[in-house]
Amino acid sequence: MLKKITFIVLLLVLAKPAYDYGPKIIDEINNFLNNHSNEITGATNEIISVVSEGVTSIASNISTVNNTSKTKDTTLPNEVQSVEELADAFYYYFSNWETEFTIHYNGSTTDIEKIIERAVTEAISRNQYIEGHLSDRKIEYEYSLMDAKITVHQQYLTNPEQELIVDAEVAEILSNVNSKNMTDFEKVKFVNDYIVKNTSYSEDTEASPHSACAVVSEGKGVCQGYALLALRLLQGLGVESKYVVGEVYTGGHAWNLVKVDGEWYHLDTTWNDPVPDREKAVSYKYFLLNDAQMKLDHNWEQANYPQAKSGKYTFMKQVDHGYELDGYLYYSNTEENNYLYRVDLTTGVSERVTDSRALYIVGYGDWLYFSNYSRGAFLSKIRTNGQDESTLYQTEVKNLFIEDGYLFFSTPDGLKKMKLE
Repeated sequence: MLKKITFIVLLLVLAKPAYDYGPKIIDEINNFLNNHSNEITGATNEIISVVSEGVTSIASNISTVNNTSKTKDTTLPNEVQSVEELADAFYYYFSNWETEFTIHYNGSTTDIEKIIERAVTEAISRNQYIEGHLSDRKIEYEYSLMDAKITVHQQYLTNPEQELIVDAEVAEILSNVNSKNMTDFEKVKFVNDYIVKNTSYSEDTEASPHSACAVVSEGKGVCQGYALLALRLLQGLGVESKYVVGEVYTGGHAWNLVKVDGEWYHLDTTWNDPVPDREKAVSYKYFLLNDAQMKLDHNWEQANYPQAKSGKYTFMKQVDHGYELDGYLYYSNTEENNYLYRVDLTTGVSERVTDSRALYIVGYGDWLYFSNYSRGAFLSKIRTNGQDESTLYQTEVKNLFIEDGYLFFSTPDGLKKMKLE
């Protein structure tokens, strides 16, 4: 006699509203199952698994396994007779964002529940980008002694059409990067800066705000979308990276681990994006931190991830309005009254360029341009060696950028530009 069993996996996306309403959703699922018992026929027991990814303990051992280095072919196996082959089948359907699929398993079904759980865990461990986009899952299976029919109803935070958009956008972004001549540090900084400068934290999106698609195509999203897009861009640049799920004071949260010159560091692009949004301004308070620094306000299952021990880039926490030029990073030092500083990116040695408080720093040739908050936020310039500082425009300015040989800046009277020599 065939036995039919249904079990449901509920994956809570990483945003405070979903986190807060998790218990309510779980109650609704339980009520649904209690009121639809006819779905379970001839079964000796009923299995209901509830998974809150990165928020609570993972039930039924369907856990998030963080391993992006492991890759598998996405060919659908002809026969499924082992856990590995069943995992291959699950991975094939997950990687093609299939929402409804059936897998026939030929083999002993003595531990069929554990076989399915192990196969799902193995499948999602192969690609963290896919894992991060998995949502609610419902699995039904009918089985006899040596045969099982497994039917899966899988939801995602994305779809095939949106992933084509992500592919195209990521390719376009990376086409403008000469990664062969970039250090690991420069690659990670590029990804952090790109996401922060082009994204506003928001749940008001057409695509799911938890998806990479919303962030890359709409310029809006939440932590999960930030971290998943960062993962795609970092991998595209050849930087080994991880997608991390954990908690902060508001609830569930997501960020990344990145390997720079052989050492692991934390990168939280969401918390590097100022709120309210400051347009092109980038923070580095959560850029290349070690475990000890990150643990001050982030929690995660440390055993599931590589350790981050190095403090080499601790100086980045004081960087605001950074501008990179000729091996130096010029920045407003948040720990020194926002004075204009520079740091040698090779040695990590910092020095003050001027006693002026500088924001919105940009450069052109041997000159730096900035909004001088020691002098009414007037437009000022100074040589990169700290000499010849002067005021160019005696009006409050902000949001400086350079394009086609012109310096653009915002004033109370609107956007203005100045020809640079």
